[in-house]
Amino acid sequence: MDTYRKPTEKESDKLDSARKKVQEGIAGEKDLLSKVSTTMAKSARDDIKAGMKMRESVSEKAREGEAYQNAGYKSGGSVSSASKRADGCAIRGKTRA
Repeated sequence: MDTYRKPTEKESDKLDSARKKVQEGIAGEKDLLSKVSTTMAKSARDDIKAGMKMRESVSEKAREGEAYQNAGYKSGGSVSSASKRADGCAIRGKTRA
C-alpha cells in the first residue's frame, strides 16, 4: 500500500517553481545587502515563505511521491529479514552483555 503518488505535470511545475522561489530566498538571505538592510532580509524571508506556501498547496501524496522519485531509490527487489544475517547482530534476546 503506497502512501504517495506520482505528481501530475501541473503539480510538478508548481513544485519546481516553489523550489526555485525558496532557493532564491535562501540566496537572498546570504547576500551582503540583506545583512546590511533589514528590508532586503525581509524580502528574502518573504520569498521563502511564499515558496513554502506554494509547495503546501500541492497534495501531500504528490509531494511525497516527488521526494521518493528524487531520492534515487531503485525499484523492485526484495529485502531480506534480519534473522537471515550471518553475523549474529540481530539475534533476539542477545542485546545484554
